[in-house]
Amino acid sequence: MKKLMMVAAALLFSAAVTFAQDTKENAKETAKQAGQTVDAAGDKVGRETRKAGRKIDRAAKNTKEDVKDGTNKTLDKADRKMKKAERKLDNSK
Repeated sequence: MKKLMMVAAALLFSAAVTFAQDTKENAKETAKQAGQTVDAAGDKVGRETRKAGRKIDRAAKNTKEDVKDGTNKTLDKADRKMKKAERKLDNSK
């Protein structure tokens, strides 16, 4: 009877060790997956940040060109009016 109890105890101990080993492996796998998820999230944030930066850069460049075009148009218009006024002054002499 004592041997039977020892065998049963050894069997339970083996089962407990096996269960603990499986739990440890599952925990390691879960930690690894969590790490991969964090890495992927970091990569995505980096990509999105670069994309937003490019959009801002393009918008700034376009705004700069729009301001430049507007300034050139205004200067051209002022120049034409000055020439017209000069012609009027010349004609009135």
